[in-house]
Amino acid sequence: MEDAVEQLDVLARSVGECIRCEELVACRLRAVPGGGHPHCAVMVVSLSPDLADEEQGRAAGSSVVDGLAGFMPALTGRADQVYATTLMKCVPRTARDQRPATVEELDNCFAFFSKELTITTPHYVLAVGEETSRYLLGRLFRNLPFKNGDSLELRVFDNPAFKIVPVATPQEMGERGSKAIKEYAERLRALAHVMGL
Repeated sequence: MEDAVEQLDVLARSVGECIRCEELVACRLRAVPGGGHPHCAVMVVSLSPDLADEEQGRAAGSSVVDGLAGFMPALTGRADQVYATTLMKCVPRTARDQRPATVEELDNCFAFFSKELTITTPHYVLAVGEETSRYLLGRLFRNLPFKNGDSLELRVFDNPAFKIVPVATPQEMGERGSKAIKEYAERLRALAHVMGL
């Protein structure tokens, strides 16, 4: 375990020193590495850090885990099994505003994310949001395991080392009707049970 902790510390320093995306480096408050258990059962990955995580210096993806916990309570209090991170390690922004991430920026950060996967060896990866899920599945599978237009949410995609389960973002869940939210929360609770949370 100590070796994994050291490797994550080295990785966090590398993330903080990264200068691959000039615009992001010029505009960022800080780069935001992931954090959590160094040998997690579940990795929660979203697209990019939240402004609150950047400002408070919290692990990338912490705000998303907090939001998901409202629908999947098993995520709370499971610091011994969960690692939170993002595909990008900087908040995508210009000098004035937040903006969508570019594919080039995602590609520039993918080596950091890949290293997090290698170190933490999760059994499950919860890919939060459609864009995160499609990018991640596209990078991890030689042949796409879905067709354009397919719904990805709560499908289980088997990778040789772990399973990837796309889930809606907390915002997307909150926009659904109360019946749909209740049904989705029940499915997330069942998923948490399967994942051992």
